[in-house]
Amino acid sequence: MPLLPSPAPALSSSPLADAAPHALGPAAATVAALRAKAALVRKRKKTPLEDALAANGGARAVRLVQWARSQKAQYDAGLVQWRANRLKWSQEAQDIFDHRARARREKLEMEDAASIFDMANDSVNIVAALAEFAAAQAEQDIYGGEPWFAANPVGRTDSKLADDIQHHLQWTFRDGRYLDAQCLGIDQAVTLGECFMKTLYATDVDVHEAVTPCLHADGVPVLDALGDYVTSDAQVRRLRRRLKGRLEWKDAYETRETVIRQGVEAVPVHFNDISFREDAPELDLRHTNVYVSVEMSTFEAMRRFHLSKEDAIRLARCAETRVHSDEEVQRERTADATVTCAPAEEPLGEEEADKLLNTRVRLIEAYIRADVTGTGREARVCMVFPPVHEDWIVWADYLANVSPKAELPIKCEVWEPVPHRLYGRGFFSKYSYLQTGTDNLWNQVSFRNEMHANPLTAVHEENLQVDEDGGAMVIGPGKTLRPKAGKRLGDCIEFANLPDADSRSMELFQTGMQLAQLRSGITNASQGDLSAVPESNTATGIKALISRAAVLLKKPVRRLRRSKGRGFSYAVKLFYSNFDREEAFAWGEGHNKELVKITPEHVRDLDIDVVMLLTQEQNQNKLQGAQVMMQQLQGYSGLPETDKAGARVGVVQALKALEFSNAEEMVRKPVVTLESCLPLLPPEEAQKLKGLLALQQQQEQAAAPPPPGAAPGAPGMPMPGTGAPAAAGVPGMMPPGAGMPGPGAAAGMTIPPGGMPGAEPQPA
Repeated sequence: MPLLPSPAPALSSSPLADAAPHALGPAAATVAALRAKAALVRKRKKTPLEDALAANGGARAVRLVQWARSQKAQYDAGLVQWRANRLKWSQEAQDIFDHRARARREKLEMEDAASIFDMANDSVNIVAALAEFAAAQAEQDIYGGEPWFAANPVGRTDSKLADDIQHHLQWTFRDGRYLDAQCLGIDQAVTLGECFMKTLYATDVDVHEAVTPCLHADGVPVLDALGDYVTSDAQVRRLRRRLKGRLEWKDAYETRETVIRQGVEAVPVHFNDISFREDAPELDLRHTNVYVSVEMSTFEAMRRFHLSKEDAIRLARCAETRVHSDEEVQRERTADATVTCAPAEEPLGEEEADKLLNTRVRLIEAYIRADVTGTGREARVCMVFPPVHEDWIVWADYLANVSPKAELPIKCEVWEPVPHRLYGRGFFSKYSYLQTGTDNLWNQVSFRNEMHANPLTAVHEENLQVDEDGGAMVIGPGKTLRPKAGKRLGDCIEFANLPDADSRSMELFQTGMQLAQLRSGITNASQGDLSAVPESNTATGIKALISRAAVLLKKPVRRLRRSKGRGFSYAVKLFYSNFDREEAFAWGEGHNKELVKITPEHVRDLDIDVVMLLTQEQNQNKLQGAQVMMQQLQGYSGLPETDKAGARVGVVQALKALEFSNAEEMVRKPVVTLESCLPLLPPEEAQKLKGLLALQQQQEQAAAPPPPGAAPGAPGMPMPGTGAPAAAGVPGMMPPGAGMPGPGAAAGMTIPPGGMPGAEPQPA
């Protein structure tokens, strides 16, 4: 029985109780607990978790923050090399290769090592070309067609509701913001190997004042029972008995809130802003806790976390974006350790307070699976705290209250998985050796060409006649040198000849590009020849490489499609779990346009199955299948009927392989007749059969009764004066005995002299 992966270390009561209580000293811990409790108590709106953490003086909240910071520091220590590699590859994707010369200079300090990158650091960047092709192909396959997804409610058989949900989701994501973020995630996954996508429900509200004409009584605006301005006659009629004084209509300033946008957003998380356990099987709270660094304005933090103005200013102080050195952090910790009571803060001036409120702060958003309340039960929680300074939980809640089914809102989309690691491998990691090798050759050739164009020159001035004015001698076009008597020009100037290895270097360069094509299956405009590698300048080679690329790219693209499907399924659940309004929209065009209405009752507590359709890939496959089907049917129809009997089985199997469900009906059965079998017989037998068929046709025509009112000489009627029927079935062939007096050769017919009975006698 396979062993299950060990879960992330749970935050039980013992780790919380012993989670570095002496990190800031007992006095500092007491001060931090008082601050945390004061912040939680002052909140106008608290979550159930915040209320539980505020109990017992807030000491549990302090220990929770200290433990979380300690675990995040451990995660960051294990991700140092991982982040350094991602930084290097992201720079190479933008054609920045400064790290090569820097690494060589650092190595040169320890050993005598030289590199061409110290003198020339250009790059062909063929890996970026491969990555761009793969990213474009993945984007085309997943999001290239409309619709690119299918959504169906689970557990209901209401087809109308299923269609309305499908249309509503297409209408909701019509602006393309979600697709832009997903396509950016594809580029990041192809380049770095993975992409962390965070899905959140955002509401952007604008508060402003507007001029509103309303009723005034003695110069004071009149308010109705709900506290709104009286702006209509209906409101005046309802308040007629209460209205007193001088009434008049005047303009007043009204505070309004406008929802600019609300809905689901997907945000790619930068690799420097996420911390996790790298050897976890997947990014999930079952295996690892996740810490994300987020940045927002102070006003946005006030609105999201329900902070007062005093708490917002405090947050701006302890979570400002400037980088603190270790000495500053140590000095602050030392100062906090010497404090025995809560310091009396001086009131800020109006200018300083406004300045802090208009700053941007960075906070740590932690997703933890732990026993945070000390009840012995594990729970999934989400909390926000400052990165340094204070042990203060700015906001905390159970994950099930903010995410459907307590699911982690961050997904890891991997291009090619690395064994026993959470992250993946991208093109710049997979082909780093190829990038360095080809760029090394390219820079060597470029450097030698530059040296050949500007060779090293040595001048023997003692063999030259120098002008009296002196000065440096410049060698260039149009310059004349005057050697001394008895000296040649070669005795005056010498040039250094560098070895010419450009042809061999370019052969190796082409070999490297062909190796990239062999491994990736992606061809380009390069030319070259390599044993066992199809040449890209032949039709056969291009076809082989294209087919290989189609096979090699399908595997990571389909893996990425499954990851994108799980992420979009979560986005749909998050969207409908926060859907609290009624929306009506028109769907369709022309006469097929209909009004669709969605209410919260329709989608409440509804599980929705989402499938990524790969519309563009399926359309291409269907188009190619239709073209092959037409070729098969055209070839089948051109076969003789006698050959179609054996070929029909193969054609039907070919159409079934193209996923045509009615292949048996599409290919008709052959119609075999005796005439169609004539080419299969020997020549003499075929001639006999033709005679028998002609005779049979004549007999059938003669036995058939003449149609009423048939004109003389019609097919099957006796010709006047001949006593024989016309040859209608076989052109150019006269029946035996035609035109001869006496008994005819027709079967069972006797023609008397003078013609048919009843006919007028003909003159001799």
